[in-house]
Amino acid sequence: MDKFLMICYVCADFGPYNGELFRITPENKGVFVEAPGWVRKTLIFKWLVNDGSIKVADEQISRKQGENDPMEGISAEGKSVEASEEPVEVKTEVIKTRTRKTAKKDDAK
Repeated sequence: MDKFLMICYVCADFGPYNGELFRITPENKGVFVEAPGWVRKTLIFKWLVNDGSIKVADEQISRKQGENDPMEGISAEGKSVEASEEPVEVKTEVIKTRTRKTAKKDDAK
């Protein structure tokens, strides 16, 4: 089973994946945690990486930097300082609804 190291700056529950649940508790915040590989496939993991609340070892943060100063560049909210300053783009889609062509019983009154 593949595993990877990550630092999570917020508490989170990943899963359920085949009945498994991986949890980041307050004791695990801000330290390296060995997570199972399936955690990368979850939507919450992708959100937290984009938010800057998770850093993966050897991809976004070196192991040495994570051990010496893991909170560098992290705001009080647990987000990356760069990510918290960027505007968030929200995509909305307008769905046209169909109009009713037949009358219901209540409409006749």
